[in-house]
Amino acid sequence: MGTVIHKIKTFFQLPYVWWTIRMSYYLLILLGLLMIYGFKMTNSSAFIYNEF
Repeated sequence: MGTVIHKIKTFFQLPYVWWTIRMSYYLLILLGLLMIYGFKMTNSSAFIYNEF
């Protein structure tokens, strides 16, 4: 049991594993923000200077 935990800890200390985890994390944040704010219709809000 101890060797499995040691192998897992060693695996997660590798630089390319950390890079992949961080890249996935930031990509998920970016996609989440795009889902929330990016797909709004441009004509959905009223233009403030319509009557000038």
